[in-house]
Formats: sequence, structure tokens, C-alpha cells
Amino acid sequence: MSVVLDEARRTLAEGGDVEMLLERALTDASPLERPRVASEAARLLHKAGRAEAAARWYGRAADLSPRDPEPRHDRGLALLEAGEVGLAAFAQREALALDPDHTGARAQLAAALEALGDDEGAAFVRGADGVYRAPFGELQVTADAHGKVHRLAVIFASMDASLGRTDVSYGGSTEDEHGRRVPLDEFTAASTVLLAQGLGIDPVHARRLLRFLLTKECGLGPHRFAGAQVGWVLEETSAGRRYGLFVGR
Repeated sequence: MSVVLDEARRTLAEGGDVEMLLERALTDASPLERPRVASEAARLLHKAGRAEAAARWYGRAADLSPRDPEPRHDRGLALLEAGEVGLAAFAQREALALDPDHTGARAQLAAALEALGDDEGAAFVRGADGVYRAPFGELQVTADAHGKVHRLAVIFASMDASLGRTDVSYGGSTEDEHGRRVPLDEFTAASTVLLAQGLGIDPVHARRLLRFLLTKECGLGPHRFAGAQVGWVLEETSAGRRYGLFVGR
């Protein structure tokens, strides 16, 4: 089975079709192994940027694991990348039905509802404290007296750990110089989204700005950019120091 999956990895890297290989891997696996094989197949497709195919395989993994919220959550992520916002919200609801404390599913459901225009539903899912949590960190939102957001901050549970993780579940992906899809680490992906959305700039320019913010010359800021203040956040907690970035109007 691992040999077939390795062959599928090589085929994906070459831009080929792997469906028959993945079907063979699933068929050859024992009934107990099939949920894991389906999930691995889905992750291979997801990391290769084939979101629609990944969503199908996550769905198969979910069918094979009726009590596991993870393949449903992962399916929601793939569906969101494929532009299927409504189905993504449905998948995250399925994950939360199995694990009401699943922070990733809760955050992604809120994002999907917001994308569908259900701001009230998104606010209810996220909670009323203005802090939206994921396993690798949290998004802090501060509003003014009129309810308008004037400050966003992404705080990482461990910046070093997030820099070292490239799981597309939280890191997403981008294209390398050869046009291939490659994973981004959690820190870069989340920070790019914060800067792009908070400043109204495209992701390419957001990543350039992020490179500047990471230089020694930048310091903590804040720096004026695109009509906003951008800089670093340092939080002292009982567990140690946490780092993050903020965008403020």
C-alpha cells in the first residue's frame, strides 16, 4: 500500500492522474486500514493543489470513519479552497456535531458563514469575546463604539512551531518558480492572510511586506502602510512569551 502511495506522490509531482493508483491503494488495504489510506490519499491531492479531488477523498474517509471529525473538517477546508462555500460550512457542521470543541472546525465554519453573508451566524459560532481560536493560535478582533473593526491581531501559540509546520490544513499552499503547488508554513500563511485582508492588498504584496516585517531593521513597529498601522505584538503569559502581528486603523 505504501508503495502505491509513493508512486502516486511521484505521479502527482509530474502532474499526472493518480485516481487509479489511489483506488488501487484503497482496494489493496485491509478494512481496518482503509480509513487511513483514504485520508492519506486526500492529503496527497490537497497538498498538490487538487482541492476538488481532495474533498471527494476526504468524503470517502469520513464515510469510512463515521465517528471521526477530522476528515469532515479537512473536507470542509478542501471545499472552501474549491469555492464550494456552502458545502464547506455543511462539512464543518458535521465535524462539530461529532466534536463540539473542535476549534479548527468552529473557526472554519464561522469563516464560511461570513463568506455566505451570514455575519450573525458567524458571530454566534465564534463567540462574543472577539477572539477566534485555532489550534496554532488565535485571531483577536477589536471594534470601535459603532461596531466597526479597527484592529486585527494574529497571535501564535508558538511562532517557532508554526514556522516549522507546513500542513495544508492550516498552512495552505502557493506556487513555486516551476508552477508547482508547494505548502506554506502556518505562520507565513496566516500572516499573509492577515496583511492581505487587513490592508486590502493582494497576497504577493502581503508576502513582500511580511519579509520586511521579519527583518531586524523593522523592529516592533508600528509602521504606516496602506493607511494603517502594522507591527508586532508581544504577549507575556504564564506559559511564556507569544508573538503575533497586528493591523490597526
